[in-house]
Amino acid sequence: MTEQTNLSKVMAIHAEMLESNSYCYFELAYTRYTEWMVWICSNQREQDPNRKVLLRGQGSTPEEACADALANYEQEHTA
Repeated sequence: MTEQTNLSKVMAIHAEMLESNSYCYFELAYTRYTEWMVWICSNQREQDPNRKVLLRGQGSTPEEACADALANYEQEHTA
């Protein structure tokens, strides 16, 4: 059995969140300034100015961004 990637773990968290909030969305993006970023938000900013960022991370690769997001998520949920 192969080990689950960090991206797969983030997608699994998103799938779980979708069960209770069908508006929550996942995004993975790259820019020259910040490199790779991943986040999950409670709703679109245009539709909900009070939306919450539920998971976020940044890194040099998608996997690094997801690893950072998972570490942040765990830290926020164990505090």
